[in-house]
Amino acid sequence: MGHHHKYGQGSKNILIAFVLNFGFSIIELIGGYLTNSMAILSDALHDFGDSLALLFSYFAEKWSQKEADQKFTFGYRRLSMLAAFVNGIILFIGSLYVIYEAVLRFLSPEVVKPEGMLALALLGITVNSIAAYRMSKDKGMNPRMVMYHLLEDLLGWLAVLIVSIILLFKPWYILDSILSILISIIILRGVYKNLIRVGLVFLQKFPDSLELEKIKTQITNLRLVEDLHAVKGWSIDDETYYLRFHIKVPDETKISKIDSLKQEVKRILASNDVVFSTIEFEGSSCYNEHSENVSKDEKNHAD
Repeated sequence: MGHHHKYGQGSKNILIAFVLNFGFSIIELIGGYLTNSMAILSDALHDFGDSLALLFSYFAEKWSQKEADQKFTFGYRRLSMLAAFVNGIILFIGSLYVIYEAVLRFLSPEVVKPEGMLALALLGITVNSIAAYRMSKDKGMNPRMVMYHLLEDLLGWLAVLIVSIILLFKPWYILDSILSILISIIILRGVYKNLIRVGLVFLQKFPDSLELEKIKTQITNLRLVEDLHAVKGWSIDDETYYLRFHIKVPDETKISKIDSLKQEVKRILASNDVVFSTIEFEGSSCYNEHSENVSKDEKNHAD
């Protein structure tokens, strides 16, 4: 139930961020035209792209809450990861576009109206701060990517605020381009790291945040457990995991004892965010025979 509450709150906050972002994009278009600021007009187009990404994130986050069914037996949680990936790509391309526009403006600065830029900057900081504050309460890769969208916009408007104040006194229009490039580089660095993390989840890399040695120690300390081996695992999303492994128990262990042991193991796994698991129990003689066969295969392969 805890996960469902978390994801539901996340989708609500993403919807709020979308409404704020889309509404402000329209204001930016009007303001950019009136101030003759290409930077603001470019940011308006960028924000429209962000709004589409946020809308996609909202539906993906909402659909990710659906329960597992016959077609998707692990549920729909990876839709949230897919949204994070799409958001990352959009933000990556958008940042490169901002750098491109900034370089052009660097080579050919234009006169703008700093008073209008200042007013828009204050409004932009307010809108994005509200959205960023709400998103900061949510966990997960998709909300994190949305946070990078909002962070990019917030830093961008802080840069516009600083530049507009300076331009009230000095005609140093080149500062706008320099700050835009620096901000975009910072955002690209964060997005790159998160895209790598999303990619590793889809490639089913064993989760770095899953404390395997701790789990193995907790399970092997249980009565009847002689060994734990053949461990495989991956992430369902960035906070819930799947594990499969074999447990060696004494040959004479009764089925009722194994059932009780399994419930204890499941409790340990649940406390470590392992939502799905497959546990295979082996008797001592079966385990020893399997180990001998593995050793023979390895020797034959070496020969």
